[in-house]
Amino acid sequence: MTLQQLQAEYLLIKAIIDEKWPIAEKNQRVFARTMKLVEELGELADELLSSMNLQRQDKQDAFHDQKVEDEFADVLASVVLLAAELDIDIEEVMKRKIEYTKKRLTAE
Repeated sequence: MTLQQLQAEYLLIKAIIDEKWPIAEKNQRVFARTMKLVEELGELADELLSSMNLQRQDKQDAFHDQKVEDEFADVLASVVLLAAELDIDIEEVMKRKIEYTKKRLTAE
């Protein structure tokens, strides 16, 4: 799947979310998407801690690699949804950021 295809899929999902849980004010939508990203990042961190045996035993016992993958996907989905809310073209900004990073790293 390309980045453009990913964004297109999540625009469809965003439309469903907006219909099921409408939030009229843009700043409130951005806040809600940001909080969802924070939630998903916390869940990824929780699974990573389990993978390193740094959680209580019942969480370690329930751990499997697919949980990390699923939480990683949830974080990425939340980032894509937040970008859509902010009208950010992810491909464009990532290309710009990659060039900046390459220049910075090679200048050191």
